[in-house]
Amino acid sequence: MPSNTAVLVDPDVRDVGIDLDGFVAALKGLQTGPTTLVPGLARHPELLTGAVKGTGARKAVVVTAEFERPPISELRMWGEAGGLAPLGVRVVALDILRSKRSPAEHSTYALRMVRAAVAALDASGTAKAARRSVGVSLTRRGLLSGRATTWVPVVEVDAFACLGTPRCERCVEACPDGALRSQADAGAPPVLDASRCEGCSACLDACPSGALSLDGHDPGILAEQMRALLHGGDGSAAPSLVIACRSAVEPLHHLGERDGLSGWLVLELPCLGGVGSAWHLVALAAGARTVQLLPCEHCMDRGSLTKELNFTRSLLAALGDVDAARRVGVLHSGGPRLRRGVRAAEGLAALVDGAGVDLMPAPGVVETSARAAAWAVGELQTALGGTGQDHQQRPRVIQGEGAPLGVLLAAEGCTACGVCARSCPTQALSLRSAVGGTELVLDPSACAGCGVCAETCPEGILGVAPGVDLDLLAGGCVPIARVAAGTCPDCGESVPSLPATAHLRLLPGGLAMRCPGCRQAALIASV
Repeated sequence: MPSNTAVLVDPDVRDVGIDLDGFVAALKGLQTGPTTLVPGLARHPELLTGAVKGTGARKAVVVTAEFERPPISELRMWGEAGGLAPLGVRVVALDILRSKRSPAEHSTYALRMVRAAVAALDASGTAKAARRSVGVSLTRRGLLSGRATTWVPVVEVDAFACLGTPRCERCVEACPDGALRSQADAGAPPVLDASRCEGCSACLDACPSGALSLDGHDPGILAEQMRALLHGGDGSAAPSLVIACRSAVEPLHHLGERDGLSGWLVLELPCLGGVGSAWHLVALAAGARTVQLLPCEHCMDRGSLTKELNFTRSLLAALGDVDAARRVGVLHSGGPRLRRGVRAAEGLAALVDGAGVDLMPAPGVVETSARAAAWAVGELQTALGGTGQDHQQRPRVIQGEGAPLGVLLAAEGCTACGVCARSCPTQALSLRSAVGGTELVLDPSACAGCGVCAETCPEGILGVAPGVDLDLLAGGCVPIARVAAGTCPDCGESVPSLPATAHLRLLPGGLAMRCPGCRQAALIASV
């Protein structure tokens, strides 16, 4: 946990059923930074400035009893005045816990929600932000104080990881707001117009190299948020999980307030881009009973959402989950439809028994969504493995759009030129020397199925499809092509497999198969 994150609690959370004294004591035990009661904070966001000024905190979690009260835009504005980072505020609204929760669930789930918010802030200090008008939520006090702007998250492009435009341009084509544009220089990354970026995260789905980042979407931070929500260190069973767009989550809070959402918790994200089938699988592998998505209108319109859900269901069915069709799904934000969707997903037992056990991989292990998916598939396969005829008849290769991994095959004709290894944005391919030759090695847990290697292979012998090969994944790094070394006809020494050796056979006098020393001697003798 970071040590410079303040936790500010509005005492009105008692209205939700929270034991305030016990809750504050538990928060102080997190040792994230100062924990303070701030009466009236939900109604007067300007109190945030005085609460954090002079504490040394650069980030703050604000705990209130009501959703969007106060608005995050105003809290960021007043937080900046108190010395917080531009995106250094997270709000935890506990109204979702109000109805039909046991006292134990009230306390443990509230603490888990705060832990997840602290984890989300771990990367917000470096996330890119743009200044915008506060808009209609601006209070009179903010207007009179001259504070009418706030900060919003925008996409950042890593020029070193980007494949460059016009070579790729997938993010440019995916952006619905025209915030990304190509540059004329070959290999140059796209340029962001921050004033047009709405943080919808559509570009994150399209980027094959992980060169785009957005506050709330870092794989390591997502993993830590899930760890906090699914395993709070309190010995309780993991809940059912909703992964929701922040702009669509309000009806869920109202549902929890009125009708109750016993056994459910919510991971609220700016949008669902970049949070595909890999993270559905991670949540289930960490003990969640079910994973339901609550998308905004923009995310609902994306074809990738349906593809990712369908693949997750196909994979779970192939692993032996008889409830795969209900295990993951989409909730609709309309009142009755939302209630019916939640009820339909209830009653499922967890695929992985994680009661009281932290099943998530160690911090730092999950570097990419592909590696997260590989870990999750292994855990689920172990839990659902089984034996007998049914097990033998299950497919071992599950392909389909929306897969978090790729199935890569190499035909005959590899020349060990290394172009694919140098082009691979996830370092899934590498060349290594072996006895009698050179091998092209695949790390299946790193392959995201982007297809860049197939596009750049000068021999055209690589093929990749989105999917999961269970046997390949279980075997670890494996050679998929091998180029044999030759023997120098002059001195008898072994000649290593050199890049594009096949194309050097056109050189005169058999120079291609000679060792470097004999090749030089032959060239000099021919002059």
